[in-house]
Amino acid sequence: MGKMTRLAMGALAGLFFYTSVVQAQWVFLGRKAIGAVNRLTSQGSDKQGQSYDVATVLLEADADKVYSTAVNFLKGNPNITINFRQDSGRKIEFTDGKILVGMKVSKLEDNLSQLLISSTAPSGKSSSTSLVVERVIQICEKTGVTCTLAKD
Repeated sequence: MGKMTRLAMGALAGLFFYTSVVQAQWVFLGRKAIGAVNRLTSQGSDKQGQSYDVATVLLEADADKVYSTAVNFLKGNPNITINFRQDSGRKIEFTDGKILVGMKVSKLEDNLSQLLISSTAPSGKSSSTSLVVERVIQICEKTGVTCTLAKD
């Protein structure tokens, strides 16, 4: 009976050690992703002449703080019109008169949030990529987080 108990205790200790190592690897990978702005843009436009642009970034900051910083930043810009705002879901939709942009801030943990911004733009107009990525970088700066465009 004593040998079985020791064997079970050894297996349990090995399992705890293994899960700790796996969790540490995820934390390491997650830390490398913080502040990396990832974007996806259309390679052309569809038959209706629409294109899309999406940017996302993980921020080591409180989601409510990121959202309120973004709202205050947008409200302070005379070239931006806020079309829709849902504070409870941390969602906002705005335009510069040419491009419609949607933004959502998600709470992942107490001090970890995800900022997602997407837009559409008619074909033949200037690319919305610069507007979307520009807004992400500006919101990062306003919240005190360093963000850079991810290299694929």
